[in-house]
Amino acid sequence: FLLVMLLSLIILTSCSRKDYSGVYYGYSWAGEYKGITLDEASQKIESKMTLDKKGVITDFKMRFLVLADGEWRERSDPSATISFDTSVDPVISTLSNGEYTKGSSMFDIKTNDTMSLYISGVDENGTVVYAFSEPLTRYLFEAKFPSDFNYDKTISDLTIMNGFLPTIRLSSGGLLKPESWDQYYEKSVLDFSIYSHVINLRGVYQGISNETTIQDLLERSGVRFENGTPVPMEAVYGYHSAGGWYGNYKAISDYLIGKKATDMKGLVSYTGKAYNGNEYAKSIDENNFFGVNTDVVSGATASIQKSYDAIAGATVRISRENTSFQRALVASGIIKEEEVIKGRF
Repeated sequence: FLLVMLLSLIILTSCSRKDYSGVYYGYSWAGEYKGITLDEASQKIESKMTLDKKGVITDFKMRFLVLADGEWRERSDPSATISFDTSVDPVISTLSNGEYTKGSSMFDIKTNDTMSLYISGVDENGTVVYAFSEPLTRYLFEAKFPSDFNYDKTISDLTIMNGFLPTIRLSSGGLLKPESWDQYYEKSVLDFSIYSHVINLRGVYQGISNETTIQDLLERSGVRFENGTPVPMEAVYGYHSAGGWYGNYKAISDYLIGKKATDMKGLVSYTGKAYNGNEYAKSIDENNFFGVNTDVVSGATASIQKSYDAIAGATVRISRENTSFQRALVASGIIKEEEVIKGRF
């Protein structure tokens, strides 16, 4: 009798255990705190989470989608078509009275993702072109090196005063919003901000410094040298730092795959304090929106940056990615919608 009861209990427990297997989607979107619905949004972050029956994440994909010309385009798509014209001399963009005027660029760039982009190329005469998406200002900096250039010069020499010119503003959402280039003229891009270390902390430029030679910088960027002379090549490109949107989202996927979603409440914790001493929890309002109340700013971009070492990188405003992931948890039945912290988009 006891054996029968024990077997019955085991069977009953097995039958009552939830099967989590399936594919679940979650979203965060621009303007939610203003009352904009998902269907009305023009920008959204989509999480696609695949679970096995025990709730283990077997696959995870995150995409940043932008509505343009009536269709959704993936901003986190790293593919690009790029060419250059060395007959063009790059011209610095102008900043005056809060107004931005585009400069002249050597590059024709077709891509959805310009975050952390770098480009290099060499024409038949040995002229080298180089461009770099500076992560703090979000401007494209360009340099053209003539065939007789001394590549033993160092990154410290590569300043606006020496022809490393911010030609195009790639995004108006940079941490630094220069009103003039005057204060940056003699600085290396590694010295623009205390956060400039995002450039050389990881990725293709990991470990570079102001003492790094320009030849080393260009070789890391895809240029091949023979006997100190650059070899002609078409434009090549890549993504520095954490790897652009794609690299950041891949880091999130790598972090999540293999973890038990049933043990998770989100990507980040809202406990603790930001760099400025403000408590994260104080930036969550009565409607569960984070970072909307600007009187209690929690981080450099009014968003959680604690994820830098744990998940993705300083270039991701992780609170909104967290919202998207949490809503995938809601879709799977692991948490409730009331538990979702809606990050500032």
